[in-house]
Amino acid sequence: MFPKPKTYRSKKYLEFIRGLNCIVCGHPDTVPHHEPLGNGGKGIKAPDSQTLPMCTGCHMYRHQAGVGYWDDMNVDPQMAIIKLLTKYLHEKGI
Repeated sequence: MFPKPKTYRSKKYLEFIRGLNCIVCGHPDTVPHHEPLGNGGKGIKAPDSQTLPMCTGCHMYRHQAGVGYWDDMNVDPQMAIIKLLTKYLHEKGI
């Protein structure tokens, strides 16, 4: 049996995400939205590395709309997460 992987949590990364504009509408006041990209289950929060900046309106609508939301908004959450992680690492000189 394999050990359960540790879920990545980072207050610094979430603060970085909060400082960005909404990934959907561009609003400057955002909260981190945890978007599960893999083996998450219902009620299991995705790691902080899988967050996107969203304003409260877009964030609430995402939770109501379900899985088709990203197609409707023309956003690829996987690519957006990769770009945000890359930007964060670059800014930190990592």
